[in-house]
Formats: sequence, structure tokens, C-alpha cells
Amino acid sequence: MRRCALIPLGDVAAALARDRSLAHEVGEVEVYSGRGFHHGLVDPFDGRAEFFCQVRWQNPMTEPSVEWALPFLWYWRAVRQGDRWVYLDSAGRDSELARVRAEGPDDYYVEVQAMALRHYLHVRGMALLLAVQVDQDHPTLDSVAREHHALENDWASMEFQIYDYEADLADGRFIAATSLHGQYVVRPAENAPGPAWCTDETPTTYPDFIYGIDASSGKPLTVQPTRANAGIDGSPGPHFWTRVYFDAQVLNRYLSEPRRYTVTANLIQCLHIWTLSIGRTSDGLIEVDIYDLSRMPWLEWSHWKAHNVPPSGGEPDEGKLRRERLNQVASGPDIVRELRAAVKKANEAAQQHAGWPLWRPLEEPTATEWDTLHPPVVNDRSALQGPLLTLCKVLADSLDAKRIKKALVAEVAKDTKSLALLQQYIDELGGPANAVGPLRDLQTLRSQGGFAHYAGGSTEKALDRLVNGLRNTSEIFEYICHNLIEMLDSITATIVAASASPAEESSGRSV
Repeated sequence: MRRCALIPLGDVAAALARDRSLAHEVGEVEVYSGRGFHHGLVDPFDGRAEFFCQVRWQNPMTEPSVEWALPFLWYWRAVRQGDRWVYLDSAGRDSELARVRAEGPDDYYVEVQAMALRHYLHVRGMALLLAVQVDQDHPTLDSVAREHHALENDWASMEFQIYDYEADLADGRFIAATSLHGQYVVRPAENAPGPAWCTDETPTTYPDFIYGIDASSGKPLTVQPTRANAGIDGSPGPHFWTRVYFDAQVLNRYLSEPRRYTVTANLIQCLHIWTLSIGRTSDGLIEVDIYDLSRMPWLEWSHWKAHNVPPSGGEPDEGKLRRERLNQVASGPDIVRELRAAVKKANEAAQQHAGWPLWRPLEEPTATEWDTLHPPVVNDRSALQGPLLTLCKVLADSLDAKRIKKALVAEVAKDTKSLALLQQYIDELGGPANAVGPLRDLQTLRSQGGFAHYAGGSTEKALDRLVNGLRNTSEIFEYICHNLIEMLDSITATIVAASASPAEESSGRSV
């Protein structure tokens, strides 16, 4: 049997000196004659030992109940996932706090992440007191000599005994037995990692990041993201404005978890926990100031260190320079933001003109894919598959074909596709003859292999024709987006012009 309780650090010596551990006095409700009701959350003596955890069975045939002191779970904001409890660490990642396996009253374990427990003890100024009582018979052994071994120090008080006793057996012989009784403590630890929302952890080491090349020796120039180098607000350090560069693949970790991370041209944001300001050089590198790097979670540094590269001569992100050094409202180049704005303008124009938007509200998972759309960060054509498929689902599959068809003057075939309906709608409003051409080209590419096969064949050739022979995936994506933006701007202009046209108002056509 093992029981546990939290006790104040100052009570450790007195608790270890007790014959019966205070850990046995919590976790059970009792009614005393003359003393009333004891709720089991603290010891019944001076109430300084607190309940922490226990596993309880109603009977061996039922599922066990694993019970924790709620302040412990509240502090970590831990949630249960099956047989484990997880929390968000300071980097915003899921970390295991505790786990349990319980097969029966005599076959179970409960484990708590050691440094997480010791961090909590440090915050509380407490120690964890664990009582141990293990008695075991050894019926295959006969009488043995009695032995007694004691352990007493500042963290444990235990005794181990070997003895025999007269068992209730037919031959009346003695059998051997052993027992281990006592208690020990787990003490707090400073600087142990804490939860995302409340941590005072300090890095033990700082990585060296390359920020340039020494012109005379050709050796890399490095800097560590320490407070001494970066400085603090209002008191910049010697490397406050030093730029560090990374290959674009550093973003893959964050792009792969769109529900946890938001990645734009200007920043990376992890839930409500941390934000990192970034820039994009003209040659495709990600740039970060040492000041910002020093304030991101240190658990992330190893990932960024793996993608650190020297500057390659590209022009810095002008928007980042203006925002941070000139305190101006400015943004860096962001083709996805421009595309979203173009879709919004076209929808607003259609809403004002006809009373409904051209594109229906997005459903999941397309809505999340659209919110987290990002150019490819590796130069492999397979990386285009996800982004281009998202563009098709948003701009083609989400067209409100029923309303467009209902608004048309001319009759159309029953099986007319949505892009053809949109083109006829624009034709009737006096727009260009090939208004939806870029989107039709993208849909054609989608139908020739489903974006899944770019290595040779008709799909490879179709992509080359569509992007005028561009090879770099980010350039291909940007080229396609620019064409789509021009298409959307043309549609918006057509609808706005039709809304202001007296000829249409006098035609009596109902939309």
C-alpha cells in the first residue's frame, strides 16, 4: 500500500519522525464520536497535510477512480485524454502531466511527470510525502532469523524487517515474511519547466545563432539570444537589431498544425501563448531579430537553430523595417492576404448588387484550410498540392451555383458547371469574355491528376503551361494567386459597374 499527501517544507522533519505517516490520514471521510466529521482533504490533527492523489475502487469488479487534488490540475490547466492528463508547456505543445494504468486493486500504477510535480511543489512551498507499507509472506521458506534494517535521513524514514511467524498450516510450521514500512519525501525544484500561462523557467544554455560571415576570415559570426545581448524594452542591448536568418522550411512545424499555430507573412502565433515577429527577405529567407528570438519560448530554440543559415544577400523585408524601426503601420508582401481581400471585395460587391454573395460561407475543414493557407516553403512540386487544392475548394467548389443560375436571364443546361454559370453571369453584366479563365485553368489542372502527381506526364506539362515555365514552388503559387486576384478584381469591377448602370435599373431584370 502507498499513500501520499502534500506537506509544508518546514514540516518535513516532524512528519518523517512520526510513527504513523500523515499521508495515511487524508483521502478518507470519517465520523468521530465527539469530534464530528472529518472530510479527508487534510489531516485531522493540525490540518497542514493536504490530499494529493489516490486510486479508489468501489469493489474489484468496478472501474477504478483516479482522484487528484483539483488545485494541481487547475494550476496546469490539465485535461484528461484516456488514461493520461496533458497540459500546454511554455512553447504551446502538449506535454504529459500524469498517466495511470489500473488493472486491479493490487495491480496498478500512477505516474506524475517528475519535474512538473517538483515545479508545482516549488510554487506551493510544499513537499510530497509518500507512505509505504508492503508486507509479504514467503510460504516456500521455513523459519528465518529475524533482521531489522532502518533508514533515517533528511528525505526518508523506513524500516525493513525479515521475520517468521507461526502460520495457520496443518503441520504448524513457521513461514518467512518481510515488511517494508515507512515514508519518504519528494522536494521541490527551482527553474523546473512550468505551464504555458505561469512560468518562471530560465534557460540553462543558449544556442549560438549565425547572423553573418566575417569578411576577413570567412568564419561565421554568431550571437546568443541572451538578455544581455538583446536588452529589454527601453534599454536595447548591443544586438537588439541584429537579424538572424533561417531557411523557409523552419515554418513547416507550424504550418502542419493549423489549429495550434497561425502563420502569416509577418508573424507566427501559438494559440494565446506566444507570438514571433518575422520578415521575408527578397531571396526567400525568414528573418528574425535577436530581441524577438530572445523572448520566444526557449524550448523552440533547437528547432530554429537547425534551420539557421547565413544571410545570402537578399534585400530585407521593408515592411518589417518600417514597422519596427520607424514605428510605421506597414505590412510585408503577403499574397494570401491580398487574395483573401479580393474574395471579400467581390462578395461584398455581389451582396450589395444582388443581395447575396457569390461564394457561400466555408465549411470545415475548408474554412481552416483557407484561414491557414500559406505558400509552399519547400521547392518540391508536391508541396503545391495542398495550397492549390484549397484554392479550388474555396473559389470553385464554394460558388453559390444555385443562386447564380437563378439570377441568369438566359436559359442554361441542367448540368452546367459552376464556373460556366459564373462566366455567363459576368457576361450578362457586361464583363469580359474570359473573366473566370485563371480559375478554369486551375480546375483543369486539378482534373489532370488531382494535384497529386507532378512528376512528368500531362499534369506536369499542364502546370508548366499554366505558370509560364516557372520552377520555384513559391513563385508558382504567387503567380497563380496574382492571376486569381486579377480575376476577382475584374469580377468586382463588373458587378460594381452593373450596380451603377441606369440601363440595368430600367431593364427590370430581377436578381
